[in-house]
Formats: sequence, C-alpha cells, structure tokens
Amino acid sequence: NLMPAAAVRMANSKALDENEPKNKIEIFIPTPDDMEDIGGILSVGSTGGDVILLDGDLGAGKTCFSRGFIRGRTGRYDERVTSPTYLLSNSYDVDGGSTKLYHMDLYRLSGSENDLLPLNLENVFTTGISLIEWPSRLNKKPAERL
Repeated sequence: NLMPAAAVRMANSKALDENEPKNKIEIFIPTPDDMEDIGGILSVGSTGGDVILLDGDLGAGKTCFSRGFIRGRTGRYDERVTSPTYLLSNSYDVDGGSTKLYHMDLYRLSGSENDLLPLNLENVFTTGISLIEWPSRLNKKPAERL
C-alpha cells in the first residue's frame, strides 16, 4: 500500500504572501511504516518552539508521521498515538516534563479565531514542539516552521 505523494521534488518559488513557504519539498514515501520512520528521524533534536505543519489529503500519512515523531521524541515506542480529530490536541511530556509536544488536528475547525482560542497557539508555538495536521485552518501561521 503506497502513501499518496509526488516524486521527490524541491522548488524555489516566490511566496504569494508572508504566510506561504518559499520552498516546498514533496517526497514519495512508499509505506506507512516508512512514514513513521521519517517522523522518528525528524524528531531528533527538536526543541520548544519547533512547529511542523502537516498538510495533505485524508490518508496521506499525517498521523503516521506524527506517530513516529511522538514515539521517537518521547522514547516511548509502544505509545498509542492516534489523530486528535475530536479532541483537537493531544500533548506529550518530553525532556523530563520540561517541554510539551503537541499533536493537533484542525480538520473539524473553520479557522475562525474563536475556534482556535482554546488551543492557546501563541504559547504552544513558542514553548512547545508542535505537529499540526490541517494547517490550512490556521488564520496565521508561524513565520518559522517546517
């Protein structure tokens, strides 16, 4: 079962506005296990203030990536990691509890400020490590993000 994605491609382009990335990388990931492995690899060295936006169609592998990232960063390799579609956000302690890793799924939100207020994103983006599924629901994206 192949993950839907394009062949490896990197394009430099002028961003349409300051909230859009100037560089975009698309990578073909063959299996869900490979997607988890990539998440685990990218978790190494992550620190508070790191924000990763996960965009893609339903079934693209956003939660697989997050599962690998969370397991790798927490060191709990049997941790049950599911998409927080109905909870909106799950958090995990890392660095002995001094840092929070947030996994958010914004799919059900409209993107209005009222929808986003309970998530306390300003604090989350500056102090925690953030994995955000469906970032198109954010009305303002952090300038520094992956």
